[in-house]
Amino acid sequence: MARIALFDPCYMATIRPQDAANARRILEALGDQVSLIDGRCCGQPAFNSGFRAEAKSVGRELLKAGQPFEAVVVTSSSCTSMVRHYLPPLFEGERATGAQRIAERFVDFASYVAAHPNLGTLGLQLEGVVAYHDSCHTRRELGASGAVLALLGRIEGLEVRRMTFEEECCGFGGAFAAKQPEVSVAMLTSKLDDVALTGARVLVSADFSCLAHIQSGAEGMGVQLEGWSLPEILVRALA
Repeated sequence: MARIALFDPCYMATIRPQDAANARRILEALGDQVSLIDGRCCGQPAFNSGFRAEAKSVGRELLKAGQPFEAVVVTSSSCTSMVRHYLPPLFEGERATGAQRIAERFVDFASYVAAHPNLGTLGLQLEGVVAYHDSCHTRRELGASGAVLALLGRIEGLEVRRMTFEEECCGFGGAFAAKQPEVSVAMLTSKLDDVALTGARVLVSADFSCLAHIQSGAEGMGVQLEGWSLPEILVRALA
């Protein structure tokens, strides 16, 4: 039995608290012993706004929390990318080496579950149609798109429809949406148009920041669209 931690990032703990429970249910169904690291920040908001010292400070606390575990599973692709790629270089010398060693234990939920030796024991079945949003961090920085699609492909009865402009950003980008709202909304509108072409009324993604952005935009424009994270759709599909 693996002793792992589940990291529920600060924004998800606030906006979507049920997602940690969904992820934990899947991990425990796979036979893992799970501890929760919740409400902490990976440092990404400060880092993207140029506040590197602040990002280093909160990131240090997260790395300390994750140090005792064999793996730290993260339900946000963007937070996983921040910890693995951008947090360790904020430290110097031996501390940077130590930070990198711990950061490598942080893994996105999709990659961890898709490679789990007990995955075959899960009976997954769900009738329906969903569209798939491939977030920038999932595809470009983690290379985890294949893991997400492999997991969705294991759900018997589920039809996954791919979008025409799948590689295009949804327009969120953290601080970008606040700094460039007109551009962000234009990108969001294009993404919603692309979703509409699939005919699906449910959108699935491995990055809830994208889902929150797209779903809130859909609500504002009067578009009927549900956003399901990967842990949520897997729990819905559990036999």
